[in-house]
Amino acid sequence: MLFGEMVSKLLEARTAVTCASLNCSNGQRTSTRMRAMQFRVSVDIALEPSVAFDEFVAEMSQALTRVGMRLEPGKDGRILEGKVEVGRVLSWLPGKEVLFEWRQANWKPDEVTKMGLRFEPVPDGTRVTIEHDQWGSLLGDRFGDWLTDRHARRPSGAQARAGYRDPVYHRPNFKVILRELSLTPSDFLLEVGCGGGALLQEALRSGCRAAAVDHSPEMVKLAQEVNHDAIKQRRLEVREAEADQLPFPNGKFTCAALTNVFGFLPDPHAVLVEIRRVLAKDGRLVFFTVSPEMRGTIAAPEPMASRIHFYKDEELMKLAREAGFVDVRVERPNLEPFAREAGVPEEHIQAFSGRDGQLTIALKT
Repeated sequence: MLFGEMVSKLLEARTAVTCASLNCSNGQRTSTRMRAMQFRVSVDIALEPSVAFDEFVAEMSQALTRVGMRLEPGKDGRILEGKVEVGRVLSWLPGKEVLFEWRQANWKPDEVTKMGLRFEPVPDGTRVTIEHDQWGSLLGDRFGDWLTDRHARRPSGAQARAGYRDPVYHRPNFKVILRELSLTPSDFLLEVGCGGGALLQEALRSGCRAAAVDHSPEMVKLAQEVNHDAIKQRRLEVREAEADQLPFPNGKFTCAALTNVFGFLPDPHAVLVEIRRVLAKDGRLVFFTVSPEMRGTIAAPEPMASRIHFYKDEELMKLAREAGFVDVRVERPNLEPFAREAGVPEEHIQAFSGRDGQLTIALKT
């Protein structure tokens, strides 16, 4: 999807500056500097400029509809949120250029941002360049919600499927979880929020059985594809379900795992109670989260960071105990050796050298 790919590239550029502008000692952002900057990214696609232009407009219209907005295309076009104009077309040259000016429904005079796209012919198709000036808050919170869902909270789209099929930067988390669980063929593992099924794939090598849920239909399908053989052997089932409404009977599993899911849960207490319900006596729970220190870094960039609930260690322990778990502890593992084992590129190993990940471990008695 052209629009999704361009937005992803723009997000990556913005994330790099977000990380650079984060004051790690006090967690405050230099947001004024951010608003004053211009971002520019390009992508080459194998389409003629006129076709690329039409496809971008169609995909953008669909994306806006999903977040409650409407695009009126054309040289006098507008973007509406309900009946309120939140954007207008400044330039509309089919096959060549489109320029938008954005503002939020709760408009403030100093919160205007411009986004332009150029479509230039190249030997193999079209180079699409997107420039975003005066970042502000593009499309408001709803667009940030859409990006967060697409990349992390409810992943969808070709890029998400490719990333979650082989999530190399998540594999260090998987390995530290699996080390703690020490699975054997007698175990029956539950994973809540399984994504593309990569952790399941590693876990099943122990000979255990497993089941998993995710609320993204695309991730459920991907996890089933990745673990096709295990499903055929009746060692695994993957279902679409919400974390606080698990479709399993009481006491079914010997252990449960979550990775980078907990911060997105609207009611973590309800989820922990539900997980405890489906665990057998002496069942183990292990889940991985990123700590508040990681907010705004490459591990938890904006706009996702603003939609994640970050917990202190003692808050995680309190939540687990209130849900009925015992022997609760939170560890801060060094992920660097796990990152090397997982094949993380050497230039990114440094990002795993701190102890900013939280591993919560608990028991049902």
